[in-house]
Amino acid sequence: AAFRFCSASHKAFLRLLLAVVPACMPGVALAHAPIEGMDSFYNGVLHPVLVPAHLLAIMTAGMLIGQQGVKRMQAPLIAFLFVLIAALATTGFLDLSLPESVGERLLLSMAVLCGVLVAVEMELSLMPLMALGIVLGFLLGMDSSQPELQGRAKLAILTGTGVGGFLLILYAAAAAEFANRHWQKIGIRILGSWATASAFIVLAFSFASISDV
Repeated sequence: AAFRFCSASHKAFLRLLLAVVPACMPGVALAHAPIEGMDSFYNGVLHPVLVPAHLLAIMTAGMLIGQQGVKRMQAPLIAFLFVLIAALATTGFLDLSLPESVGERLLLSMAVLCGVLVAVEMELSLMPLMALGIVLGFLLGMDSSQPELQGRAKLAILTGTGVGGFLLILYAAAAAEFANRHWQKIGIRILGSWATASAFIVLAFSFASISDV
């Protein structure tokens, strides 16, 4: 059963990688642009899913937090939520944000680190988990600015980003926490290793774009 699960997951991952990696290659200029024809709030909800650096960082961090069990996953998730809200409010009202390339590379680096820890099923104490939630919430919020929007549209898309980001990390953590059977734990570890490889590839492309300039 474990072999069949891994084979199916491997095929699914290859399809996902083929879709995600080209979208992350240099030349894509609209990573944070809203989807035309969609409400601003729902654009915000989808924002963490459609930006590869955000998706990889949230998923790997969520799985790592979930691997620690219910008792230790609550505090870092709450810390992530509050810091994410504060960072989104800061970028929304003060128009402060990280340079896009800096935020992307920091998030991808975090995804690589978290993915490796997921793959080896590393047990962490509460303090590192709290730090992980705080840093991730800050980076996601400060890398989600929408300077082209104003007023209600800007508030709606940033609110949606907060909702989408928290739901995504919550689902990732819950999936890892509910993986109690041996083959399920192996599946989570495989996902962590795949996410590490994906983040590393995208990170390499981002640095390659600098050398080509």
